[in-house]
Amino acid sequence: MTRPVQKLTWNRYLTQIADDPRYRAKIDRDKHGMYRDYKKIFATLDRIVSKNREKVTPILIGESTEGEPIWGFRVVSDAGNTPRITFPRFLVTSGIHAQEFITAETNVALMERVVNNMSQNSDLFDREIYFFPMMNPDGYLRTQRDLEAGHRHFNRSNRNGVDLNRNFSIFYSKKYYLNRLLPGIWHPGYRPFSEPETSALRSFLLETRFDYALSLHSFGGWFFYPYAGSKRKPRDEAWYNEITQEMIDRQPEYGYKAKQLGRFLPGFLARGAEIDYLYETFGTRSLLVEIGKHGMKALSPRVFLHPFHWFNPKDPQREIENLIESLFFYLSQPRIRKID
Repeated sequence: MTRPVQKLTWNRYLTQIADDPRYRAKIDRDKHGMYRDYKKIFATLDRIVSKNREKVTPILIGESTEGEPIWGFRVVSDAGNTPRITFPRFLVTSGIHAQEFITAETNVALMERVVNNMSQNSDLFDREIYFFPMMNPDGYLRTQRDLEAGHRHFNRSNRNGVDLNRNFSIFYSKKYYLNRLLPGIWHPGYRPFSEPETSALRSFLLETRFDYALSLHSFGGWFFYPYAGSKRKPRDEAWYNEITQEMIDRQPEYGYKAKQLGRFLPGFLARGAEIDYLYETFGTRSLLVEIGKHGMKALSPRVFLHPFHWFNPKDPQREIENLIESLFFYLSQPRIRKID
């Protein structure tokens, strides 16, 4: 199903999903944790937009494989006497992997708190931040239908079976041994940006340059920096070491670890990752956040036997509270790009 993206407005889409039975699958919170279904995520986003129209603007960058719109939200603080053209610009993406619901929850929570604190928190003055909570809407909808039906499927890819975080052009490889051995997990697509989701983001990035980016994922409790697809050290390694330590120090319950993703495990590279594309192509200081230390717990049958629970803890709010001040700090960094 395709829709003319240029004709679809935010309000029209909200009306559409309110009446369409495809969006009605419910998540049993007693079984799976306090996660919102697709309609509730968008209802929350609409509440944020409606209360803050002077700060928040929905933007549509393209469509998913099944024709679902990919929405972002531009948040700009009060300019005051500062020209907006000089604001540092930030990108926050999540939901690129189908089953990682906690990333969308974290993105929405971060967006709401930023909007609510921009006028009072001087660290958030003079910012321009773009939030993309759901980069793989088909995957989110497929996962929530599985949860309602009681299926225990492993869902990571888009509708074409492609891992979107292996479909970017920097260090992209169809021949990399992990991609060939485990195509059900890391299928990179038939060429860079072969997928409508990554192609839409690329088109947007070519028009809108960013100083910094956060790519939210799950799980492990890590702050990963480029390069993901190579063991070559980034030119900003000293800055990454400093910023991630500052972020760890701001975590009240437990601190994450930090490392270059390409040096995380022997024999492992994440080739074609979003953070490498942003960093190498545009000079965007990008960070991949693996939220929480949950995962495949062999001693917990409820978790071990259900892939959704590997990626999503029962209490997402606890993980969000442990992380949010660190993300606030990241969003307080000064401008580094040249004026557009």
